[in-house]
Amino acid sequence: MKGKRKKKIETSKILLIVSDAITGICTVAAIVAVFVIKDTTPLVYLIPAAYGLSATSHGFYYWKAKAENLQKFGRLDAVTMEDPQDVPDENNFTV
Repeated sequence: MKGKRKKKIETSKILLIVSDAITGICTVAAIVAVFVIKDTTPLVYLIPAAYGLSATSHGFYYWKAKAENLQKFGRLDAVTMEDPQDVPDENNFTV
């Protein structure tokens, strides 16, 4: 009987978990800091930075998963980084 191979967790999932952990730690630290120093200044800086990191990492993770799924189902041409509005029209080209 063959030995079972342990499935390795993907690097992108590890980064997603780390970013969520950082967000949680920063949120708890900001709440504690508000009660200890009796000032809401930590909320102004820590919370947007932590949730900005989390939102960005989740966005890239979902985009990557979408691209992998489209590739898996044979629709690789549907994955582009270009917005159709950004591509210049050859009939409407201005200098």
